[in-house]
Amino acid sequence: MKNNLFLISLFFILIVSCKSGNKKTADQTPPETFKQFELTELWRTDTVLLTPESVIYDKKNNVIYAANMNLEPRKKDGNGFISKISTDGKILDLHWADGLSSPKGLAIAGDVLYAADVDEVVAIDLKDGKIISKSGFPGMKMLNDITSAPDGILYTSDTDANKIYKFSNGELTEWFAEGLNGPNGLLFDGNRLLVASQGSNDFATIDFETKTRTVVTDTIDHADGIAFTGIPGYYLVSDWGGEIFMINPDFSKVSLINTKEQKWNSADIDYIPELNLLIVPTFFKNCLVAYKLSEK
Repeated sequence: MKNNLFLISLFFILIVSCKSGNKKTADQTPPETFKQFELTELWRTDTVLLTPESVIYDKKNNVIYAANMNLEPRKKDGNGFISKISTDGKILDLHWADGLSSPKGLAIAGDVLYAADVDEVVAIDLKDGKIISKSGFPGMKMLNDITSAPDGILYTSDTDANKIYKFSNGELTEWFAEGLNGPNGLLFDGNRLLVASQGSNDFATIDFETKTRTVVTDTIDHADGIAFTGIPGYYLVSDWGGEIFMINPDFSKVSLINTKEQKWNSADIDYIPELNLLIVPTFFKNCLVAYKLSEK
């Protein structure tokens, strides 16, 4: 009887041990599965910008452009402007381009800088900062971000109208609206458009061929800007409240920096792979902050 009890006990222990071992293996992700990153602050501009919402790097001219909303995100007040900044944080021309109202997202196609400005897409000549044209579409409410494809076609998000518009050959058309809730950040990414939404707090893809939207990462509060790291599968996404996430190839997310307690916002970011430089507009803090992105 004792032998039987011993065998039964041993059998039970083995089963529990096996189950515990399987669970442990399933819950753990080997550290070498994905790259690990960290951010180190390099510089901050002077606090002379006025509610900077978006930035973009101009590789051809090796400068950064910053869109200054000047407080009002939806008001057609004519006091918004674009600043030109060096890659080491010096303000080269605070009012490089004037005559806008509340510019947010920026995109470059050819020798033209495009800005999403309330209910218009504004085209600006990169040579001199002069406005070339302003284009609108009936029903636009608050254009937020804008991204360019290699063929020069632009896509711009309307956060308040829950739509994405296409801008081609000087003409704006409604491109996508299904299931959107506060679409903000956009990034052209080959055969898909990446979308960060501040209403549904998520990161999604839209397939250009099938027009299918798929949420791939959730629980990103006030999702704002998107930037490609230059490393296949790795993207940076900002939470406007003050947090930057790395999105891994399986679309899991890792927080790289969190400045919410300090009330430093992180709006529409841009990343310069050649310099390992992440540029963050701080919104109400009226400056840009640059971080070096490094692998651990």
